[in-house]
Amino acid sequence: MTVGTETDALGIRAEEQFGIRADLSDLQKLRTYILETYGGMEPAVIKNVFLTGEAAEFLTVSETYFFREPAHFSFLRELLPAYKETGLRICCAAVSSGCEAYSIAMLIETYNRTAEEPLRYFIDAFDINRRVIDSALLGLYGPRVLREDGSQFHYITDHYLQKTADGYRIDPSLKKNIHFFIHNLMDKLQSGEYDVIFFRNAFIYFTPGSRDRILSNLISVLAKESILIMGVSETLGVSNPGIVRQNRNGMFYFKKRTPFTEVRL
Repeated sequence: MTVGTETDALGIRAEEQFGIRADLSDLQKLRTYILETYGGMEPAVIKNVFLTGEAAEFLTVSETYFFREPAHFSFLRELLPAYKETGLRICCAAVSSGCEAYSIAMLIETYNRTAEEPLRYFIDAFDINRRVIDSALLGLYGPRVLREDGSQFHYITDHYLQKTADGYRIDPSLKKNIHFFIHNLMDKLQSGEYDVIFFRNAFIYFTPGSRDRILSNLISVLAKESILIMGVSETLGVSNPGIVRQNRNGMFYFKKRTPFTEVRL
């Protein structure tokens, strides 16, 4: 096969397995990696590189920082008292290296310090990229994870981020209620039901043909009338029969529609 044909084959595989339209330069980097590591582009080799998750390290975007899009965290803070009896189960989909999950944990732990009764909570956080999940488990970050966007919550990060020579280290106490794992959004989750799902700033990278499948997979594990939060720039373009758009002071989010009918593909 020619170079162009080989990268085309990788692009097709990325759409089929990950549901994404990969950038050409990323596909070329993946091709170089496969040739240097495995010595050839045989179909069995390509299949294995995708099944093991190696391909995801080249083809997925891992931009993240603490308290990104702070309106979502302000909204979550307002919701916390409603779950004092039942506890709160949250999912962070396409979590990258974990800043979102740790931001949520910081927010709830800060709330618990002054609450009459601490709120019970659990966070499932996943990504298809094994490398970023390993980074999340380690809890070490560079200096750019704190930015002006989200600065209103820096009083919280000051308490839970320990300064290092190269950036920051997460306070280990935040890890106790977070489960980081590897998962492909194209596959169903087997984790029961969530009260809130964060799926932000990733939807734009998926092909139109995969979006309904991905949303259906997420909505199917939302508890009755629970909440899906997506990136600010994504919400107006989302349409799915399983959710209804809500507006809170100009901030859009989604509630699960009842009854929910799963989209079958």
